[in-house]
Amino acid sequence: MTERLRVLLVTGSLPPMRCGVGDYTAGLARALAATNAMDVAVLTSQLAGRNDAVTAPGFEVLEPVANWRLSSLKPALDAIRAWRPDVVHIQHPSQGYDGPLPLALGLAARWRLGLPVVLTLHEPVGVNAEVVLMAALIRSAREVIVVRPNFRELVNGKVMWTIAGKTLRLIPNATTLPRMVPTADRRRALRERFGAGSRSLVAYFGFLYPNRGVHQLFEIADPARHYLAIVGGKLDEAAAYHDEVAALAARERWRDSCTLTGFLPEEEAAEVLACADAVVLPFLLGGGSWNTSLHGAMLQGTFVVTTSRQASGYDAAQNVYYARPSDVIEMRQALARHMGTRQATPNVPTWDKVAAEHYDSYRKARGAGR
Repeated sequence: MTERLRVLLVTGSLPPMRCGVGDYTAGLARALAATNAMDVAVLTSQLAGRNDAVTAPGFEVLEPVANWRLSSLKPALDAIRAWRPDVVHIQHPSQGYDGPLPLALGLAARWRLGLPVVLTLHEPVGVNAEVVLMAALIRSAREVIVVRPNFRELVNGKVMWTIAGKTLRLIPNATTLPRMVPTADRRRALRERFGAGSRSLVAYFGFLYPNRGVHQLFEIADPARHYLAIVGGKLDEAAAYHDEVAALAARERWRDSCTLTGFLPEEEAAEVLACADAVVLPFLLGGGSWNTSLHGAMLQGTFVVTTSRQASGYDAAQNVYYARPSDVIEMRQALARHMGTRQATPNVPTWDKVAAEHYDSYRKARGAGR
């Protein structure tokens, strides 16, 4: 890395807001800044504010936008113009976006300010009112990054035209959790804190959304042999599902065999995963290399049961068993067969590699059309 760049990231959320894309963007911003080859700033929502804990690692958070409706276009453009980036990088979708501004902002940065735009699509393009704006941004973006290896397959056929002929660059994301290597005493203390006794500790980590299949944990695990630690808190947009999971945990069969920890600081969440005998992520739609909950568990070396529509069976190199979505019997059998297996040298994406690939994308975006 030789050419120094000024990179502005646009996202609807940042910690402490509860959003996977916000967590990802904060991790990316920290990693980009750590290369010492980039000055990094983030334009985000007023809801996220200017969090000192986020800005401390070396990137700047600009004055936040009041909302993501088109009425905020001028102040957002003024903020971009004042910071003078070399590249504008839009993250989409994200919690916090409450209008089409992120798409319009990308187009305005390209055509009104003359700046190269990079776009990361965290979810497949959908059929919605913003699809025309999305298509225009995809066409005008110098680089389009995706985090899912099978992105094209997931795009609705009715809007496949939005990405037709466009090169999509895959850059897998990484977990924001640190790697923890707890001592035997720390493992024992954590198990005692939960009250697991002699039972195996089975953990879940991530947001509690219906499509995460958290309710299936109560069918996969057995309270006579397992203690469940569900690491994840209540979200406004999925409050009913959280209450459903809490009700399952409160039933007589599970009353003394399950803890919902709520949201934990990253080090505490990582320690639970590192101390667990297994992590179960029963995603109803299938998971994969883009999922940061999976990366966070793999990083600890702990055995993971998850689901996939592509992979199947036990991958010894990853220490992950991929079951068919909603096949609780297969997941139960995999848990029994591989419980307690540990991976000494986890093979997961790292933020330094993610940052290096983004730097390459930014250089290409800046050089294109010169």
